[in-house]
Amino acid sequence: CGNDDNPPVAVDSAAPAKVTDLAIADAGENSITLTWTAPGDDGTRGTATSYILKESGAEITSANFGSATEITGVPAPGAAGAAETFTVTPIDTLVNHYFAIRAKDEAGNTAPVSVNVHWQPRSIYEATIVAFLDNTLYEESDTLSNALGQNIYSGTNNGGAGGGPDARRGLIQFDIASALPAGAVIDSVSLRLNQTRTSPIVPGFTPTALHVVLASWGEGTSIGNLGPNEGGGGSATPGDATWLDRFRGTSLWTTPGGDFVVTASATTSTNNVLGPYFWTSAQMAADVQAWLDTPATNFGWILVGDEVTGGTARQFDSHDHPTAANRPQLTVFYRLGP
Repeated sequence: CGNDDNPPVAVDSAAPAKVTDLAIADAGENSITLTWTAPGDDGTRGTATSYILKESGAEITSANFGSATEITGVPAPGAAGAAETFTVTPIDTLVNHYFAIRAKDEAGNTAPVSVNVHWQPRSIYEATIVAFLDNTLYEESDTLSNALGQNIYSGTNNGGAGGGPDARRGLIQFDIASALPAGAVIDSVSLRLNQTRTSPIVPGFTPTALHVVLASWGEGTSIGNLGPNEGGGGSATPGDATWLDRFRGTSLWTTPGGDFVVTASATTSTNNVLGPYFWTSAQMAADVQAWLDTPATNFGWILVGDEVTGGTARQFDSHDHPTAANRPQLTVFYRLGP
């Protein structure tokens, strides 16, 4: 007979999901900064217990993961969807490095080996480019802009004059052709934005996507009217980009809110933790390559956050921020010639 007094104990057999977006965000003379998205505990839900990060001079697979060199000091995972960043240092950047990572849960279940990210030796050049144009579009009014403010925005407010929630979309552009040699081959890129304020209404993770802008736009002389936060925008001036205008007074967007490629070039989840966030992808590298090869098509990216839920606004430092280190930075790794 069975014993109903001792029901079977549930066994956790679900491993964390595979990390699919491991990438190099930055590198120094003896350091390499990696980014990825936290996979969760059971698949893509919950919070894993630890990471196992490995490095090798050759591609890392499930067969050789155990023998690859383990990198210590990796912090505990964040909740599923969190943007993770870790700097490997010291490390010799004059040689090849492959990195791969696996998450592990409290029951000892281990995720599949992640995609590899490959660091090539310093025959690859590095350039850091600071944004030279940025602005914010405010859905509630075509009379609002923030050309010379210290901040740019994405996401939504929690209501207000427009009835809301109303979207904010940040425009950002880098002068690629002036910063890189003609004919350079783009290997990878990473966008760094410094987040300085979030809405307390929605404390969780919010996807913030980068989309290629398809038409030119302006930066007039407007400044947000809410002091250092500027979240409500300021009165648009001639030449400013607004929700309806590419250049206020002369040119309109074909689609209100900006003309941009529907498919995002990259997406990063941000939460209420302030500080730097990174966007990197193969498509972003392709965007920069196209802008270098054909400068006339360079209209930058637009930041589009969660525009369904009210109170998801994110504030990032703009290129007019008084602290130079906090301004939007695009790090580009490139080669000369084919």
